Amino acid sequence: MAFTFLTLNTQFSYAVTTKMWENIDPVDISKGKLQNVSVNSLGKFTLSPDKSKINEIPATYVWCLVADGTDSLFAGTGNPGSIFKVSHDGNVIEYFKTPELHVQALVIDSTGNIYAGTLPHGRIYRITSKGEGEMFCELPVPYVWDMVSDKSGNIYAATGDNGVIYKISDNGTASVHFDSPSSNILDLVIDNDGSIYASCEPEGLIYKITPNGNASVLYDADEDEIHCLAIDKNGVLYAGTSSGTPPVLRTPAPPAQPDAQLPLLMENFHGEPTDVWLNDFLSENGIEAADPPLMNNGYAENGMREVPVIPEMNTIYRIDKDGRVRRIFAVEGFVLCMTIDDNNEILVGTGNKAALFKIDTNYEASLLYDFNESQVLDILSYKDGINYMATGNNANVYQLSNSYTHEGTYESVVHDTTYVSSWGCISWKGKTPSQTNITLSTRSGNNRKPDNTWSDWEIGYHSNGEKIKSPSARFIQYRATLTTDNAGITPSLDNVNIAYLPQNQPPVIRRVDVTTPRNLAVNETGNNNAANMQKTTLYSPDDLYLDSSRKNKRSARNDSRKLISWDAEDPNNDRLEFHLEYKSVDESKWKILKRNVKEVNEFYWNINRIPDGYYQAKVIACDELDNPLEFALKEEIESDSFLIDNTRPVVLDLKTVIESDAIDSHSRSGYTITVSGTAKDGMCNITDIQYSIDSGAWQTAFPEDKIFDSTEETFLISIPYISSDEHTIVINALDYEGNIGSSRIVFNP
Repeated sequence: MAFTFLTLNTQFSYAVTTKMWENIDPVDISKGKLQNVSVNSLGKFTLSPDKSKINEIPATYVWCLVADGTDSLFAGTGNPGSIFKVSHDGNVIEYFKTPELHVQALVIDSTGNIYAGTLPHGRIYRITSKGEGEMFCELPVPYVWDMVSDKSGNIYAATGDNGVIYKISDNGTASVHFDSPSSNILDLVIDNDGSIYASCEPEGLIYKITPNGNASVLYDADEDEIHCLAIDKNGVLYAGTSSGTPPVLRTPAPPAQPDAQLPLLMENFHGEPTDVWLNDFLSENGIEAADPPLMNNGYAENGMREVPVIPEMNTIYRIDKDGRVRRIFAVEGFVLCMTIDDNNEILVGTGNKAALFKIDTNYEASLLYDFNESQVLDILSYKDGINYMATGNNANVYQLSNSYTHEGTYESVVHDTTYVSSWGCISWKGKTPSQTNITLSTRSGNNRKPDNTWSDWEIGYHSNGEKIKSPSARFIQYRATLTTDNAGITPSLDNVNIAYLPQNQPPVIRRVDVTTPRNLAVNETGNNNAANMQKTTLYSPDDLYLDSSRKNKRSARNDSRKLISWDAEDPNNDRLEFHLEYKSVDESKWKILKRNVKEVNEFYWNINRIPDGYYQAKVIACDELDNPLEFALKEEIESDSFLIDNTRPVVLDLKTVIESDAIDSHSRSGYTITVSGTAKDGMCNITDIQYSIDSGAWQTAFPEDKIFDSTEETFLISIPYISSDEHTIVINALDYEGNIGSSRIVFNP
């Protein structure tokens, strides 16, 4: 891709580094708005198959769809439990009305009779091709969840709440074909050999039942509910899960003593698949799910029961004929229905964010459509590449053709560049076969949610790498329009990129501290570079002050240094360099201390030639390393005042008094030597007084008031007398800045 540098807008200052928004993250892509556009798991956009809605059906749910040999389409509905005949021109008529609440399953036999499984009384009705119906079979269970028929015309009914599969002959006689330990058998499919596969809840099992009724567990899923099954032309089985709190189910409030109560279709699920590619594919699309407040008795004012929705991650498993299991798809929500189309691809309907997905033969998933309704409840693969979809909340039937829609759009999520930015070029990858086209447009604004303060959509960009015409702003959004004049082909688009230059922001300095380092050895070169400073332990008096008999004398104080440290960052992530200055608190002009400090946030300052007094330091941060000089910005901050004290304290007025310890003139005893004096400093407090007798070990002395809290401290030292020789006592006084002053006194008993 080729990108063009921008002409800088002189009303702002900009960092020189171009940034790029690459809209390739699946989560970000999924938050955009799709209109007749499909997006796959790799972020590629194509036109969706052409979709049309048949007239709305007067019910709450369309649970199931079947088609007969005359190309008539029949829909089983809930509340009321009716069967509607749907013509291809969109005409809808009520074909047969049962006395039940829901028609949950439909099958058609070879003569055109329709069999309808219902709830909550577990009855199966037979409706002739003339629309005349009667109860065909009444099962000793409340719920008929699904039905299939075999080549001999037998009907198999999946039921609840005892988890039984019934075999029903052509005369309506029912017998138990398989009695599972589960509560509900939810879905059935039958293979070419007549074996039936059954999904259940709450155990999350898939059973295989042979024609003679022998059953085995094919798979035990981590999820609690296997809700739907599909089998392809190669005999590969697919299973979709619907674990979690069940979707909203509107049903009339039952009488005080209802004949049966609707069960929860889905139970809580404690596992969570990890390979989810569309975690929140409709969260930003403004879909309004029906969720009125619950009444105290669990029923809304209109008498409709409302069950809250807590979506979880659900999965589609692929199970081959040898029993190998592979997870091929995961989505946040409920997998409610599946079918295999003419191309052996899987169509998947979900809720409670109703959406239609397609999984191709390479198991790459695409989001084909999202709906205003709450659930996609059934998908019927018809003929000539046409498919029908049934929805709930509201009850509708959609036709999906095998040709592409003429035009579709994708509106991206709003991108936040953090600061007001100038736009570069918009680039993308795509394929535009003959008779197809891709056009992109942009708009920008300074608030997160686009409104009338945003700019209008700019006239479309037709060529890859065109300069964006939207005005400088903090937020930007693009819209892609895909078109075709040939319903058999579609353009494809992916990897959209927008180049931009954020407005340059000044560096930020959070603090400047000036301290006296207490743990640094003396660097004999006097170099201020921190890299040359070797850390060691704090000097003891024996290390710092050597007696006069040694040849290599050390100074009576450590080299004077101040540590200047600071925290700084650049909002644009530009590299920073720092300049250091200082001045006395009573001066107005700053003096240069160090220029062009890079990559470190501290500096060791040798202050042994700085006069005593109170000072301030200043740190100046500049981002000119990553910006043209005319656009570079700087920030500066001053430290609090700090003391520089290079003058040693003094020890004054040393006196000794020798007192005998003898009780009388005839007894033998020793003497006590009392040394008194004053330690004084001109700038800061005395922090320590030490003494040494005849170059012996240093010992601590304390002020007379026992507290080091002043610039002047008097002291008394009592020393037991040992011998009658001449003795030398050295007194050291240390101030807060580490300066050491010494004095000595010689006495002879």
